[in-house]
This record gives sequence, C-alpha cells and structure tokens, in this order.
Amino acid sequence: MRNKEVLLILILLPLLSFSAVLLSAQEGRGQARLSGVVLDQDGNPVEGATVTLESLVHNLTMTTTTDKNGAWSFLGLGKTVAKITVTKEGYDPTVIPQLQISAIKNPEQEIKLIKKTATTGFDENDPRAVYEKGISLYEQGEYEEAIAMFERFLELQPDLYEARVNIGNCYVRLKEYDKAIKEFELVLEKLSQKYPDLTGNKMAASIYASLGELCMDQGKLEEARKYFEMSISLDRSDPALPYNIGEILFNSGKIDEAITYYKIAIEINPKWPKSYLKLGYCYLNKAEMETAINYFKKFVELSPEDDPQVEIAKNIIKQLEK
Repeated sequence: MRNKEVLLILILLPLLSFSAVLLSAQEGRGQARLSGVVLDQDGNPVEGATVTLESLVHNLTMTTTTDKNGAWSFLGLGKTVAKITVTKEGYDPTVIPQLQISAIKNPEQEIKLIKKTATTGFDENDPRAVYEKGISLYEQGEYEEAIAMFERFLELQPDLYEARVNIGNCYVRLKEYDKAIKEFELVLEKLSQKYPDLTGNKMAASIYASLGELCMDQGKLEEARKYFEMSISLDRSDPALPYNIGEILFNSGKIDEAITYYKIAIEINPKWPKSYLKLGYCYLNKAEMETAINYFKKFVELSPEDDPQVEIAKNIIKQLEK
C-alpha cells in the first residue's frame, strides 16, 4: 500500500508565509544528485550543520552533514518532491517545505541559517507566532495542543480556512478519524465555493487522497476507491493514487480492473517500479506467464539492488522460465 502522502499548504498573509503539512511517503531512488551550501546570515559557510531530506511522495529519508565549506550533497535520487531541513546548535532551523527534485539535473541550493536570538514572550494575538507554535507542537507530537493553536489562528485569520487541513492532520495522528474527515470536508467545501471547477487543484486532489487513506486505514475499501478516483480526476500526476486503487481491486480479486489502474500508474510515472511488480502478480494470477515474466523483469530493471523484492522477483522469473 502507499504510505501516507504529504500535502503541503502555503497560507499567505501580507509579508508573512505559513506552511502546513498533511503527511505521507513512498520510495524514490535514481541517479540524480542534489547538492548545496549552508551559509550564516553574513554569508560565511556553516560547518557541521545537519541536512535532512525527506521525500514527500516516497518512503525515503536521507541525512548528511556540511563540510568546512558548508557544502552538502545527496546522491541516488529519483524524481520526487522533498522537504529539506537544516539544523545546527545555536541556529534557528531552516526548512524548505517543498522542493521539486528532477531525476536529471538539479540546481545547487543555497540555504541560510540564522543564529538564535534571545526569545521574546509568545504573543497569542500574532497570527504568525500562533501558527508557527502550532507547527512546532505538531512536530513534537503534541497534537491536542497543536489543534488549539491552529484553532486560535483561525480565530485571528478566519478567511485562511486552509489551516483546517492541519487540524485534520492532527486528528489523523490522534486516530480521531471522524473529526479529521470533518475538517478535510470543510476545506473541500470552501474550495468548491471559491473554485467551481476543481480540475487541476492540487490541494483538493491531495485532500481526496488523504480521505482515501483514512478509509483504507479503517478497512473501508470501496469508499477509499471512490476518494482516490476523485483525486485522480482532479490531478493526474501522482502514480500512487491509481496504484492504491489497483491494490484495493487486486486484494478484492478483481484482477482485470486492478491491471487497468496499475497501468495508469505506469503512464504517470514509467520509471516507478512498484506497478510493474504488481502487474507481474496480476498476470501470474491470470496464468499469462510470458507477460508476467516481462513485468517482473521490468521491475528488477528499475529497482535499486537493495530492494528485498528484487530477489523475490528474480526467483519467480527463474521458476517461470523453467
């Protein structure tokens, strides 16, 4: 199954920027490189800073440390969207909440770290301070306290309804699914009022995908399928969505329907190996051995060698070719 997706929401106030996270992941290795440099506010390199890359669409987290020149790099990346976090004692953390990573070539990233200053009192009437406090509490696992902060933010900025996604995400973590669904549906209602046609709206598509995930967690597979199909109808850019529908159908014994959705996932991302593996199993179930072998071979070709499923696929190929 697809791991939980990440929905990044940017809420803009005059001169302010807020970011919120509705979480997820998958796998995403390739041949690409991402590199950069970490500097302080005066432009000097920062040695020993920790740089963490967390894919928002794949089950992939990588960490490295800057050298004496402030330089860092990650190798073996595929096309993905990632969150980059840079930390060092004595500095405020810096986060790039959503960075598009190409499977071919990526520009060097210059990241600034700001030295910590003496803290001032928390102002519960400052929307930015309240919002950032909510994010901080969420990241610390203090979900009920985070909800209170986001609700306070909405009192201060009632038009920025997108913050309800964060509240819903907190309820997901608390496993209060009915409350989470209510928050997500409120955002969808507001989006529909603002945009009569939601086609291409990535926020709406991501919320529908999250609703699908919630239904899957509760074993409501047909409801999950409907939400995933709605997400695909709005934004046909995430292979995990048709893949998840394929999983639901495959596990229900609807092999031909599952094949349709696994193939849609391949159309969206021909280099994502998981769909080829599942198509191999589909055609194995249909006793179409030659087709099954071809899909298993394609999975092996595209997968990193350390993927444990690779050896299993190779063994299946050997058995089928006997």
